[in-house]
Amino acid sequence: MERRNFVAALLLGLSLISGVVRAQDNPAESPLENTRYIDSLSLSAGNFPQKLIKVNDQVYIISQSPVAGNIGVFLGSSGVYLIDTQWATLSEHVKKLLGSITTSPIKAIINTHYHYDHTNGNLAFGPENIPIVAHINTRIRMMERQVIRSHKNEVQLPYPTHALPTVTFTDKLSFHEGNETIELLYFKNAHTDGDVVVHFKESDIYHTGDIFVWYGLPVIDAETGSNIFALIEALDTLLARADDRTQFIPGHGPLCSKKELLAYKNLLTSIKEKVEVLHNQNRPLAEIIKKTQVLLDPKLHGISREKFITQVYRMVKSNRIDQKNPYSPRGQIKSKN
Repeated sequence: MERRNFVAALLLGLSLISGVVRAQDNPAESPLENTRYIDSLSLSAGNFPQKLIKVNDQVYIISQSPVAGNIGVFLGSSGVYLIDTQWATLSEHVKKLLGSITTSPIKAIINTHYHYDHTNGNLAFGPENIPIVAHINTRIRMMERQVIRSHKNEVQLPYPTHALPTVTFTDKLSFHEGNETIELLYFKNAHTDGDVVVHFKESDIYHTGDIFVWYGLPVIDAETGSNIFALIEALDTLLARADDRTQFIPGHGPLCSKKELLAYKNLLTSIKEKVEVLHNQNRPLAEIIKKTQVLLDPKLHGISREKFITQVYRMVKSNRIDQKNPYSPRGQIKSKN
């Protein structure tokens, strides 16, 4: 029932989004930039109800699919940790939901990556002087103007200083709250170049950000150097760390198990491998798209099949042409400032 309700909300959200602003069919090949998309989506966010979902006595999810990323909530002995912040326009309702389960203040915010549907709420929470934690690449991205060409060419403007991450790291970072250890793990170039997965070690619950989503074909932010190879590698790492009791809070969608994570990884792997085989046979892109699409469930959502397969094709092509320096994870980027 939970998944059926989620799919229904997703379809409604996609219908609303397409009506709010006309996006380009192939933004990776278009120089046009969509400067209205994020503001329009922010205004529409209030049309979708937020749900507070209990995972255990300390971990909750604030879900507002499909136009906002899942907020992870941890009730620590010294305060509340939020993983991602959704939209500034929803911040008061987020506070009301938190007030229904705790009287403790927000101690820290963790941003899993720089994309607006996970960080826009920083604009509301930042002025309250709450520490915001992220990978250094996420802070740098948020300091500068971004165009997310792998999605809808949307322009994400630089964040004001008060909404930027104030605590950054490059590899791992841990918080210790009573018996719980909150481990932040950096995964290079899987979805963006600043992806952080948050692991509640004692509870064995992961908040994956958009490395794992439960709506179908994902956005891989190729402008940041991210690619299908690193994404699958990240999923393999998470699968190797998990057992049948492990729970996953995806960037979007309901609480999942290792079974759903494996299904998602297998989906991406099947697409990559099919594209590789056809590319090695020197088949044209149009044929690759046609023959790869037949592998996919007609009910599969996310970005368009044509766009996703085209992106994977480009990544496979780049990997084959430059075998001495294939697509590979990169480290810290340098700020232009």
